[in-house]
Amino acid sequence: MHHSSQSTELSGAPALTVAGAADKPTLLFLHGAFVTHEPWRPWLERFGARGFPGIAPARRGRLGRGPAEARGLRFQDYLDDTLAALDALPEPPIVVGHSLGGLLAQKVAELGRVRAMVLVCPVPAAMLTAQAVALPAYLPMLPRILSGAPVIPTNGACSRLALNAMPETDRAAEHASLVHESGTVYRELMMGAIKVDPTRIKCPTLVVGGAQDHIISTDLLRFTSERYGAELQLYPEHAHWILAEPGWELVADRIALWLEARVESGVRPRVAAG
Repeated sequence: MHHSSQSTELSGAPALTVAGAADKPTLLFLHGAFVTHEPWRPWLERFGARGFPGIAPARRGRLGRGPAEARGLRFQDYLDDTLAALDALPEPPIVVGHSLGGLLAQKVAELGRVRAMVLVCPVPAAMLTAQAVALPAYLPMLPRILSGAPVIPTNGACSRLALNAMPETDRAAEHASLVHESGTVYRELMMGAIKVDPTRIKCPTLVVGGAQDHIISTDLLRFTSERYGAELQLYPEHAHWILAEPGWELVADRIALWLEARVESGVRPRVAAG
């Protein structure tokens, strides 16, 4: 049976959804900066084929969910959108967050809103320090980031920062799908303005990342996994765009195996209608 994803809405936001088994917990996929929820489509379908129902909502500032080009948005706005998505679900999901979505996942886990979290190349709840290899790509964006203006990386910067493990023939198409991000949000990340209390995170946690990631260094991946006493699955050949890099299916399948081992199925007793 082909588990194809459907377009829907969640708390007023465009979203993708896939059906799953009644006894499996729902996965809530949170996207990163500069992108929409669309890159999650193959992941939804792959997890759906294993029985996991899933939903991937967009956040404001993209796909017709104004304001234009994300101007003036703050991290708190994205957190509000994520909480609205959680409020629309019948029970706490397993949250899977990529990059900035990984930091949003940490915040909602801190609030006790999720059953488990999978952090894929997550932004840390600390300063997002730039690696030397990334500086030439970041520097032209810095004035807009520091002033809080909407920002989008050039094709070359995107290739250096995020797509360095993607086939060169695929990079232009990936870059063309990017959207403007709030410079204010990026500034908050760089300055480490978003705090998370690790003692309040009680749910099972998995951290996944690539050793070739030019945005989230291996040191930052270790920092996040150690903070939550989480297992770290580090892939030597992968980088930041692990969602679509060749071999992403293995990464997704290993996450699914971890979930199946750590998070028992969420069977709820069905009350027969009298």
